[in-house]
Amino acid sequence: MNGVIDDTRRPGISSRKAGNRWRALFVFCAVVLGIGAAVTAMTAEPLMAQGDEFPPPRDAPNDEPPPPTPDANVVDVRVEGNTTIPADAIAKFIKTRAGQPPSQAQIREDVRALYATHWFFSVEPRYRGVDQGTVIIFRVLERPMVQNVEYRGSKKIKVKHLEARTGLKKGSPFDVSANRESARRIEEFYHEKGYTFATVKLAKGGHKEDREVIFEIEEGPKVRVTKIKFTGNEEVSGPVLKTKVRTKTAVLWYIGGLYKPDTIPDDIAALRQYYHNLGYFDIEIDHDIVFNKDRSRATFEYIISEGPRYKVRNVEFLGNNIFSGEELGKDLELAEGEPFNMRFLSKDIANVKDRYGKLGRLFASVDAVPRFLEEPGVADLVYRIDEDKVYRVRRVDVVINGDNPHTKRAVVLNSSVIHPGDLANPKDIERSKTRVGGIGIFQRDPQNGVTVDIRRVTKNDDPARNGVVRGQNEDRARFGVGHTSFDIDGQAISTNPSDSSPRQQAPVPIETATPTTTTDAYKKIRPMTGWMAPTIRGQSFDDPGPLARPGFPYFGNNPQGDPLLDPLYEPLSEEEVDLIFRATEARTGRLMFGVGVNSDAGVVGSIVLSEQNFNILRPPTSFRDILDGSAWRGGGQRFRAEAVPGNVVSRYLISWTDPYFLDTNYSLGVSGFFYDRFFPDWDESRAGGRVSLGRQFTPEISVTGALRLENVEITNPDIPTPAALAASVGESFLSTIRTTLTHDTRDSAFLPGEGHKIDLSYEQAFGDFDYPRFEAEARQYYTVRCRPDGGGRHIIAVGGQIGWTEDTTPIFERFFAGGFQTFRGFEFRGLGPRQQGVAVGGNWMAIGSVEYMFPLMANETIQLVTFSDFGTVEPDTGFDAFRLSAGAGLRITIPAMGPVPLAFDWAVPLIREDGDETRIFSFYVGITR
Repeated sequence: MNGVIDDTRRPGISSRKAGNRWRALFVFCAVVLGIGAAVTAMTAEPLMAQGDEFPPPRDAPNDEPPPPTPDANVVDVRVEGNTTIPADAIAKFIKTRAGQPPSQAQIREDVRALYATHWFFSVEPRYRGVDQGTVIIFRVLERPMVQNVEYRGSKKIKVKHLEARTGLKKGSPFDVSANRESARRIEEFYHEKGYTFATVKLAKGGHKEDREVIFEIEEGPKVRVTKIKFTGNEEVSGPVLKTKVRTKTAVLWYIGGLYKPDTIPDDIAALRQYYHNLGYFDIEIDHDIVFNKDRSRATFEYIISEGPRYKVRNVEFLGNNIFSGEELGKDLELAEGEPFNMRFLSKDIANVKDRYGKLGRLFASVDAVPRFLEEPGVADLVYRIDEDKVYRVRRVDVVINGDNPHTKRAVVLNSSVIHPGDLANPKDIERSKTRVGGIGIFQRDPQNGVTVDIRRVTKNDDPARNGVVRGQNEDRARFGVGHTSFDIDGQAISTNPSDSSPRQQAPVPIETATPTTTTDAYKKIRPMTGWMAPTIRGQSFDDPGPLARPGFPYFGNNPQGDPLLDPLYEPLSEEEVDLIFRATEARTGRLMFGVGVNSDAGVVGSIVLSEQNFNILRPPTSFRDILDGSAWRGGGQRFRAEAVPGNVVSRYLISWTDPYFLDTNYSLGVSGFFYDRFFPDWDESRAGGRVSLGRQFTPEISVTGALRLENVEITNPDIPTPAALAASVGESFLSTIRTTLTHDTRDSAFLPGEGHKIDLSYEQAFGDFDYPRFEAEARQYYTVRCRPDGGGRHIIAVGGQIGWTEDTTPIFERFFAGGFQTFRGFEFRGLGPRQQGVAVGGNWMAIGSVEYMFPLMANETIQLVTFSDFGTVEPDTGFDAFRLSAGAGLRITIPAMGPVPLAFDWAVPLIREDGDETRIFSFYVGITR
């Protein structure tokens, strides 16, 4: 070592060669170790992308430097290794000073302070002895830092938005890959904002030696789609196709309609799917984009080759044994010779499944497979049916999810139309799911909406099936076909001990069965995605196993000879399933504000407080009940308080309704109100309440009985005052009992297209007034035309109203007509009997209406209505003063303003009587938030 040769060995040629080899190896290893050390230094703490956290400050290295001589003062403090950070800036964080004895504790604190700046990868203190004392050197390895960030060319988007996208600023860690990623993010951000041709280049910051980051931005114009064209579409109109694509055009050239190229593939897929659903399986679609001169406006063109529309040549059923092919095929909407239409096919599949579902064949599957032939434009339709077995419902359970659920299980069970012991009809299961979701107290989004799990009952689930001998146990007899159990897995929902029901049997471990969720099994059939022989199917399920339990077939399992049990075992002909409703509580309390104006009632405001999951039997027992929201909640009842002040009419109401009173099919409602109205001929105030009891017999038929108690005050009558009005001036007490029968088959409450609604009511007054009152109202809807996809419906509505009462009826309870809701073309209460110029109402009313409505736009947001109103209001039964009006109007649906469309009608009276007050224009506008 140290260049000295050992005297014990005589150097020779071989030894010199060996020495050369060792020296070469030594040099090679030194180089490798040096490179490895450098790589280790660079990779031990890799450069960090923007937004990453810096590592926490580290202590001084474990290798303690040799301590300086205690009596050797520090003569100098130096910084070495810094290349971009000035030594003066570093020295501000060092507390060790010249002229003081060296302190190991202070040096370690200085190292921590330097690490805390996040400026360095490493900090190592070194000592150098000199004649005067000790020099302390802090050797640093700088962490690259961004010295400056510039966004050159950014004019249309503020720099602060770009900084939020990149996260870069002065003092951020410098990372070449992060800088390049930032450039990509900026360009992507510009594209999202509609600057399709924007480009971003990294002028500085792309090399490891850089310390500045400079982005060169060429923004280009903001591109908007101003027109969407369709060529080659002969059977489907362009406006209809326009509703199927994601790309939207700008409004007035400057609002919306940003050009986004990534929507084009989705547009083509949506158009192709739409055509496939109509039977155009050979559809071909291409596209072209044309920009104007400055590339700020784009025109989309979709070039379509529709091809033939396929027709059904033959319909064939396979696997059907219970129903013949003739039975299944007689009511098909997609019959032989008809053009293919997925909407009709979905209905046919649902109808066939419904036939089997009514028999309890829950898992029957129906697959419709178009079979294409060599002949173009025709295909055979093959229904493949698996009839499966009959199932009954053994038990219905409920699991309500949520952080702190309050809803009682009975709320869900009351809404279900399927119960233990019923045949497991999938239509009833789906209807129950819809009814539970429609209560308004559970979430309805796809992830957390109401679901129904269907679980087959195995022999391990039902003690009556497993052949266990129970000896003297009184439970040896088999349970009934079905029962409802409230002992289920999941959280306990009822917060009232009185809500708990006695256990009817030992709890069945639900987890032993394999769950099957009906969420997808009962949805409408999914559309075909291609023309190659698609299969349209429902849900498929595994075979549940044998129908009968194993055992000796001639003797029962009870050794006691129980006379209640059949000594001969009859194999089960039906299987059983358990249904588990799963729901997640939603926010049920709402505070709503609204404003409305119409030609009948003037301007009104609206403040409504509602709770859809009220529980009148759950008052707060502590302040905690109020804080956690459990007070007055969980019973599925409905509470509503509203204030509707207006310039013509005002109403204040508090109501409570239990749709399943005492867990029965009867509904109970109680309300109190104050009502004030300025009529043209008098002012009227009412204060009172109502108690109603109703029963829903079928989904379409319901009966309601109501007791009404009101104090009515008539003031400010017109002068001269007719006798009919004078008799009612002042306060009166009104009490009536009313019974109403309703039959409602409409497909929608707001814009129905099929079905009818009929209301028949009889009311008897007693107390201050004694009179009968009969009313009948009916309205029928017909869809006379629609597009192949079911949209664009042309609807005819025919309706009428008849009412009769006796002469003893007070003026404020007689019949009046005229205005937007009863007879357009006339003022509110503008037609009917008059005395001394005052409308006194009639004892007989018969009015009717015919409407024809069709969409003006493909998206059906604007509908045109033509109509004619006719009828009369008279003192006695008859049609001596018949009136007739005709007109047209618009129905405009704006989702942001609520589900009720805006209505604007223009009507002209064609037949009128002297004294009638007319009005050409009537309207309704309302906004609810």
